[in-house]
Amino acid sequence: MHHTTTTARAPTRPRRMRRYTRPLRGSLAAAAGLSVAFVVYTWLVVNWSPFISLDSFLNRNFHVQSLWPVLTRVDRVGQRAVCLPILAVVVAVTAWRHRSWRPALLATIAVFSVNLIVLIAKLAMSRGRPLSGQSFFADGDMYPSGHTANILVVYGLCYHLVTHYGRVSPRMKRLLFGFVCALSAVMLATSLLLRWHWFSDLVGGFMVGGAVLALTVGIDAAMPFRSPKLVVLPAGVAPQPQQAHVERPPDAVAADVQAGPDGTRPGLDRSGPSVDDAADQDRVSLRRSSAGLPAGVADRRSGR
Repeated sequence: MHHTTTTARAPTRPRRMRRYTRPLRGSLAAAAGLSVAFVVYTWLVVNWSPFISLDSFLNRNFHVQSLWPVLTRVDRVGQRAVCLPILAVVVAVTAWRHRSWRPALLATIAVFSVNLIVLIAKLAMSRGRPLSGQSFFADGDMYPSGHTANILVVYGLCYHLVTHYGRVSPRMKRLLFGFVCALSAVMLATSLLLRWHWFSDLVGGFMVGGAVLALTVGIDAAMPFRSPKLVVLPAGVAPQPQQAHVERPPDAVAADVQAGPDGTRPGLDRSGPSVDDAADQDRVSLRRSSAGLPAGVADRRSGR
């Protein structure tokens, strides 16, 4: 009987993902643009009649009383009691996989910042509820909407943590991005149908949440990172594209091996031209000297 021996293969360690940092100026420009847009939009909503008329037009009874039980449940996706536990799970998994506190620190700063900004704006604008008919400076807390701001920051951060710190296909990225956009649209629609917010409240919340999200994600993507599963290197150390390798014929390789350090072959005088070069020079000088002679003499000189 023949006994076959098998050798155990050593377990292969999965390769770390390698990415490179992105410039911060794009995220800074987006955050600054959204911040300026929020200030300008707030002034227009308070003082310009077309925006005031739009708010009044959308503040009406849409006759969806039969759908209220469903709409109120759907509206909870933007509440902190629902979205923050989802973010906590994504942060915990990401931090554990990479053995790093950076995802937790990122999420904490972003959530705290957006809620602080929304709270300050609410106290400053004091907008009443749509059903009350009272708008700004009426001892309310409607503008901007904390639901839309939180849903953009929280679920946008979930998308960033999954795609930036994980191995996700382009198709899955598009699906996750579309899911975040769909949640934002659902949040806007349900709040309008239930008349829990003015239309401008929801738009203002998206602007605040978008500015915080752009700045947070931009800072994280611009910083190097290293973990057992991922390394994010500075963009300046990205490898240069390599030139294509050209195969040389064997004769040329053998000639290079036989040549000396200075390119001359053994047995030749390194101080002067080679034999082939001298022969070429003799042929050139013979043609030049024969150019001015008669045809017969030129033929004899050239050996014809």
